Amino acid sequence: MGESPFLAATRDQCGRVAHTPFAVYYTRRVQWLKKTAQLIGSKPRPKLDPPAPADLLGAMPSPETVAVIDVGSNSIKLLVARSGTAPGSVAAIFAETIETRISTGISQALPSLTEAAMAAGCRTITELARLAQGYQPKTLRIVATSAVRDATNAIQFIELVNEATGREIQILSGTEEATYIGKGLRCDPQIAGIHHFIQMDLGGGSLELIRFAHGQIEQALSLQLGAVRLTEQFIADRDAALSTETAARITAHVYETLQASGFNFGPNAAPLIVTGGALTVTRAVLAAQNKQTIEARSPVLHKQEITGLKAALIALPLHQRMALPQLPAARADIIPAALITIDSVLEHAERDRVTHSFYNLRYGIAAELLS
Repeated sequence: MGESPFLAATRDQCGRVAHTPFAVYYTRRVQWLKKTAQLIGSKPRPKLDPPAPADLLGAMPSPETVAVIDVGSNSIKLLVARSGTAPGSVAAIFAETIETRISTGISQALPSLTEAAMAAGCRTITELARLAQGYQPKTLRIVATSAVRDATNAIQFIELVNEATGREIQILSGTEEATYIGKGLRCDPQIAGIHHFIQMDLGGGSLELIRFAHGQIEQALSLQLGAVRLTEQFIADRDAALSTETAARITAHVYETLQASGFNFGPNAAPLIVTGGALTVTRAVLAAQNKQTIEARSPVLHKQEITGLKAALIALPLHQRMALPQLPAARADIIPAALITIDSVLEHAERDRVTHSFYNLRYGIAAELLS
């Protein structure tokens, strides 16, 4: 028998076919992957195409435009930006996220990236780099965080991407990641006047906690409490609703890890600013419940809302979670662990609310490139 049309369509210069169920998911704005996304069950977002490359032939790189590709554990994101009107600010020109879970197996004693995950990640980076080049940035930087940082075969993935794109991936240390997240937050006008705050960034591989005072990092920790990591570690049957016992085990693990970390959440007056895919999805789902867009919904998320959403979603089997508005199918299996972590952090930190920000690591790197 010949190769199936789907596998043939997904085989490219990155050399392999992604066939593992949880290895790769796509949620796209652009048409290029819409058919593939439907085949694997994710929810394509509205189409948002960049300028046609033909319209830019002969254009010189813009000295005011930069691009950043962030290779995360659960998704790979692109930001194309230029300097904003205010000094030190960053204005987004184009942003794109592709759900590409390269972190499958991250909870193992010796974590490594699977061949399918590396091939999927390579394809995604290649496509995002192509989209970025449509804006003729003066610089395109590709960075990777927890999943690649922790992988025993990270070099193999870096070489694969370099062969396909001619570009290098910079693996950020936990400290570098925290620093760039902090720089990104300082680009957010809603917190521009806040000088003392605590930052929480929840990803697929890790939870970043950063304490800021007078615009400087006082304390920064990277904890292995990412949503993909905890899901692999504690949830045996991802298709079923989460049992009370499993939820309690995850909660206890998060509490123990936070307690052992020694991170200082005081004083209680210091606001807790949150970023990351899990928090963005939480805000979007809460907005959809009130028939709002995520932008129209207040960035302030109350603990009572998060606790209620957690209770509702862990009681649903996977197929029902996947049908919820604004919850990407690619994240439906890990959202219970993410919400348990968020709720547990709020409980441990004695906070009744958080403020969500879209300004994250990519904005921090863009700000540095533009400076």
